[in-house]
Amino acid sequence: MSQQQPEIDLDLDKVEDAGARSHGLDFPRTFISDIIEKVLEMFSYVLNTIWIILVLLIVVNVTMRYALGVNYIWVEEVQWHLYSVGFMFGIGYALMHDSHVRVDVLAATLRPKTRAWIEIFGLAVIILPMCWIIISYAIPFTEASFNRGERSSAPGGLANRWMIKGVIVLAFGYIALAAFARLLRVTSFLFNFPRARLNA
Repeated sequence: MSQQQPEIDLDLDKVEDAGARSHGLDFPRTFISDIIEKVLEMFSYVLNTIWIILVLLIVVNVTMRYALGVNYIWVEEVQWHLYSVGFMFGIGYALMHDSHVRVDVLAATLRPKTRAWIEIFGLAVIILPMCWIIISYAIPFTEASFNRGERSSAPGGLANRWMIKGVIVLAFGYIALAAFARLLRVTSFLFNFPRARLNA
């Protein structure tokens, strides 16, 4: 005696809206913010291949270590470097798509204008100055590494340590551009400047 189960009709778009993106605010798009985000998005497609390469490299490294009894220091260092590149650029990507971590319990109780003011404060007073400070220190840090011909201290490690240090400059440049594009969208929402794109 099997009873027929009732059919459940789910609207997946509503489920998605109620989930991870439920806290996000869709600020108006502007001409300049769209250009910046389009360039960063194209760059992101290239960067996303890092995760595929990283997974393959981990599988190869584990196989070599446990099946063949071979371990190369430089392979492990490449793994660390790829992870750090993906993580640092991922911060800017999350900021651009408004998918970074928030205190949702608090954000859900605030009006959109209040949240926009908090957003503008965070972008203009915390994120952009922090990016400026980190980039200004990272450039001489990278130059010094290049001039010294710095390499890994581990035997069999990677040379050209300046390349991974240079990623700090590029990643925080990416974060700064993502934050600036977001700032333009917030100011368009609050002050109608720059003007929102009507067809966006």
